[in-house]
Amino acid sequence: MTMLPDITKYFTPEIIATFAEVQQSRSEFQLEKFVINAHDTDEMRYYQCILEIQQLYYTIKQVTLELKKTEIEIQRLRATGDEIDEIDAQIKELGIEQTKVVGVGAFRELEILLKLKDTFPAYTRKEIENAQPDYWNKRLTRQAQFEAIGGSQAQAAHITALHQIGLVSLQELENTIDAGKKELE
Repeated sequence: MTMLPDITKYFTPEIIATFAEVQQSRSEFQLEKFVINAHDTDEMRYYQCILEIQQLYYTIKQVTLELKKTEIEIQRLRATGDEIDEIDAQIKELGIEQTKVVGVGAFRELEILLKLKDTFPAYTRKEIENAQPDYWNKRLTRQAQFEAIGGSQAQAAHITALHQIGLVSLQELENTIDAGKKELE
């Protein structure tokens, strides 16, 4: 059996750096249009933004602690002088490298969400609660209208996505349907 080629010949530090350059699970466009603006009122957009920031905060904090722990484990493995422990240390280093690349994307998302948060007033839990009837009225009405226009939940989901990115409005859809009905008459 032959050995695998040396991977370092294929993956230079410059190529590995490109991993971090493009890393980000969700683009700014996705975060704004499909995560935050998926909601029909500013109170719920703010609420969603804060939930996303909270999730990233605790994930980043936990991963940071896990990285510190892994670095200690690497030191301990290397201190044994055992060949297998050295390989285990290298495997852990690879995990750290990958985690740091993913971390770059997490911090990018965090920066976007913090910027989006600043576009809203700081709503209290009471204000969010008080706005719930308006939110649910708007949301359920929109969903029903998009489903009626689309003819199915699947089509309604597509129309909703187009609405979220600003390509169609409910009024435009209604006008198009009215024009089509008039042509059929």
